[in-house]
Amino acid sequence: MRRLLFTALLSCSLLLVACSDSDDGAAANLEDAPIVLVHGAWQDGSTWSAVQQELEADGRSVSAVTLPGRDGDAAGSQSLVGYRDAVITEVESYDEPVILVGHSFGGITISAVAEAVPDRVASLVYVAAFLPQDGDSLSSLAENDHISVLAEDGNLNFSEDFSLATIPEDRFADIFCPDCQGGDREAVTASAISEPAAPLAEPVSLTADNFGSVAKTYVLTSQDIVVGTQLQVSMAADSAVDELLVLNTGHAPYVTASVELADLIDRLR
Repeated sequence: MRRLLFTALLSCSLLLVACSDSDDGAAANLEDAPIVLVHGAWQDGSTWSAVQQELEADGRSVSAVTLPGRDGDAAGSQSLVGYRDAVITEVESYDEPVILVGHSFGGITISAVAEAVPDRVASLVYVAAFLPQDGDSLSSLAENDHISVLAEDGNLNFSEDFSLATIPEDRFADIFCPDCQGGDREAVTASAISEPAAPLAEPVSLTADNFGSVAKTYVLTSQDIVVGTQLQVSMAADSAVDELLVLNTGHAPYVTASVELADLIDRLR
């Protein structure tokens, strides 16, 4: 049943994308634009190392942001605004608009950046990411995810003061990367860190004039059990993204399909 639902939703979303009127965003020349990579929850900027290396080998200018509050550092004082501003600082270090790529929760962050400085963002790329509407948060979107295993008993735990969210180390690779084998499993497990909890529930404010004016590409991960394929398709369709691409991976394509993911980003025009 889930496979049939996914196929139907994917077909519908492809039709919506094909028919969307987004010529202004699609017309932007992205061939030489710098690329800024934003990680998701339970990760830091090193997540992107393999993808960054591939892009740099192709001559692209690339940076990967590490958001504040990683692994418990002042976790209770972190906010979505703080995340947004950290990324804006990196974006504004370039002399030209950037391609802004967000993985998972990074989709919420890059959306907030595009709302704040739309003229500094040439294009948004969502990789297995939360793609919000105005007023959405990761938590509110996740309530509509019927595939994610994060809600299953023991997969997501909180510290006593609820400032940190963690995924057990012995479950992390199975959850983030069901397609992982051998060394990839070890790499994904080693990448796991604690996550400040409060920003996961913070809503993002978005407008058509700012966030809505920026071109958007969605990279769907078809084996994902963190951000389920059903939710990914629904979010891409709701936002009428300019392009919907598919990788046959779990939630960690930056490990298992780094070459393919880098190629998709590099080919944006």
